Amino acid sequence: MYFYKNIQFQQLINLLLLIYISYTNNTLQTNPFIVLLLIVFAGATELILKKDSYIPYSAFITAIGVVLMVGWTKWYIPFIIIFLAIFQKLYLKIDGKHIFNPSNFALIVAIFIFYPKALPIVGALGTKGYILYLVLIIGTFVLIRANRYLITLSFLLIYLFLNYTIVAKIDPNWNIEHFISSIYSISFIVYIFFMLTDPITTPNNAIGQLIFGSLVAFLIVTLNYILGYRVWNIFISLFIASLLFAISKSVVKKDFSLLLIIVIIFSITITCKISTLKPLYFSM
Repeated sequence: MYFYKNIQFQQLINLLLLIYISYTNNTLQTNPFIVLLLIVFAGATELILKKDSYIPYSAFITAIGVVLMVGWTKWYIPFIIIFLAIFQKLYLKIDGKHIFNPSNFALIVAIFIFYPKALPIVGALGTKGYILYLVLIIGTFVLIRANRYLITLSFLLIYLFLNYTIVAKIDPNWNIEHFISSIYSISFIVYIFFMLTDPITTPNNAIGQLIFGSLVAFLIVTLNYILGYRVWNIFISLFIASLLFAISKSVVKKDFSLLLIIVIIFSITITCKISTLKPLYFSM
């Protein structure tokens, strides 16, 4: 009954299954002890900052998201970006809600501050088909319960459509096999189920969700066309879309705060900096 009622608990179980897939396929970049340490650190950080006592599922999810999606060469990097991600979730708010998905924010900040010592990684799902199916089933169940399935659906349809009708004609190296392999990864699964559909940073109404998912897909394809393919383009696109969503809410309410202006300047700076980075061969 508890599993059915608590969506964040369901997300946590799903992410732990992905950790297991990574571990059994030797694509987990660190050992289980470090994973546990980062989870405990994330939970403790949130409880200390909020000065409260509860089970911080969101912080646990952020930590696992970092483990699955960010590669690092220095031990302190994951601790810093997890702290910054949780800090922005608690204090970087517009209308009482945080602007950016914490895991996505952690990844963006990691690239901005530490690249090339930190960069996005793509973990293979391997041959554990039954576990992947379980992940997809639970993920879909969570999306339906959270009423966010339209975002994922519109994103996938527009992303596939734009790649097949536009990118395939522009890029002579594009092929459907490479495209499918690019979405058959742990990073992409985490992206469409846990980052793209964050209930706090995405629209509640159906039209808004369709626009949001389509916008992210459009931004990814546009960035890939202008800058060339980069793993981080999908995360930058979500980062930009989340900011535009926050701005649109402020426009509707006619309430432009100083905090939002600072966030806009900060986001433009980050986006411009990351856009100039050259990818390492294993991050492309």
